[in-house]
Amino acid sequence: MNEEGKKRYYAEDEDMQVLSLPYQDASYAFNILLPKKKFGLEELRKKLNGTTIKRVLSQLESTMLGEISIPKMKIETDYKLKEALMAIGVTEMFSDAADLTGITRSRPLKVSSAAHRALIEVDEGGTTAAAATSVRFILTSGSIYPTNFIADHPFIFILTKNHNPLFMGQFV
Repeated sequence: MNEEGKKRYYAEDEDMQVLSLPYQDASYAFNILLPKKKFGLEELRKKLNGTTIKRVLSQLESTMLGEISIPKMKIETDYKLKEALMAIGVTEMFSDAADLTGITRSRPLKVSSAAHRALIEVDEGGTTAAAATSVRFILTSGSIYPTNFIADHPFIFILTKNHNPLFMGQFV
């Protein structure tokens, strides 16, 4: 995705630039945390925690940017949740003692497996998350603005709803 001379939600600190791309439902956004150092992903990951993420997302402001360049990417993940749920103590729903009468009247019923699948895609048309299409971008010409966002090295991305992280990953 490439564009020039657009207002976008943007923030930065001494370690990173942050660009936020809202979806059609503006309560959702695709946020890119781009290390200022080309080989600074590991260093940035070590500094990130809930407080840091909350701080930088709260600093996003509508900013006129110069060049914006984000690589095409498609990331699909599958997680088997049964083991993770059982590890944190959610076990009864997988056992013969499960009481799932709120779902069906017929007994016995138990959960045999649980899985989660996520999809994040960025292309010339914008971003897509779990089949929900977002903003469309059009190349424009304009004057040169002082701040560029060029994602030409590894970065962290966070899918948020109302600035609360839902999904986080990295593009390397």
